[in-house]
Amino acid sequence: MKKFLVTPTFLLIIQMIGYAQTHGESKKFEINDTYSIEMVWIAAGQFLMGSPESESERNPSREKQHQVTLTKGFWIAKTETTQAVWESVMGDNPGKIKSPNHPIESVSWDDTQKFIKKLNKQGAQFRLPYEAEWEYACRAGSTGAYAGDRDVMTWHSGNSGRTTHPVASKEPNAWGLYDMHGHILEMCQDWFTEDVSTYNFDPKGPKNGTRRVQRGGQYTGRIRHSRSADRQSGFPNQNAFFVGFRLVHD
Repeated sequence: MKKFLVTPTFLLIIQMIGYAQTHGESKKFEINDTYSIEMVWIAAGQFLMGSPESESERNPSREKQHQVTLTKGFWIAKTETTQAVWESVMGDNPGKIKSPNHPIESVSWDDTQKFIKKLNKQGAQFRLPYEAEWEYACRAGSTGAYAGDRDVMTWHSGNSGRTTHPVASKEPNAWGLYDMHGHILEMCQDWFTEDVSTYNFDPKGPKNGTRRVQRGGQYTGRIRHSRSADRQSGFPNQNAFFVGFRLVHD
């Protein structure tokens, strides 16, 4: 993997482009005549992806800490995609714990691509986040294991009652994003590989693989799997009651 030299001049260019809008600015994107999705602007920048060796309960082979540069900003949904939005587009609701304002789960990565294809028929540019984008947004400028007080931000096996909850029931991170820690695992666009420390510049992961990245922890899992750096994966055609997604718009 080619190494990129990130100079002060290059960073200044990133800041001039990326901070034309600031982190946390929100905007609504129409899905159809009934629903819209509120999204938050994430400006371009740099961050340390992965976890330091001192972080408790880390996975050293999956979480090697490395600097990542994102040269383009993006819009990311404030919340996980709800069952109401899914049903309004797809006409069905495969969710196990059915409630309109709960996150859609029990859908596969392949299913999400069909959903996104329908959304983009009218020229929209929705997609899943790349893994580096997801962690950058999750951290919201933080460098610890969690982007704040985990007890007020996270649904996990110790407090969820083994059920999902309405989205945005917990506290958001500093950039206004809800449920980045816990609740349901969120699918990313990337193929999964154990070590991503060589992907440093607008990373999109390997070109092929067998599993797709999942991030954020989930309501029947241990809280340690809700850490900002924790990395999971699943097969593209696999659906699970604890896996869903949130959207990005370019």
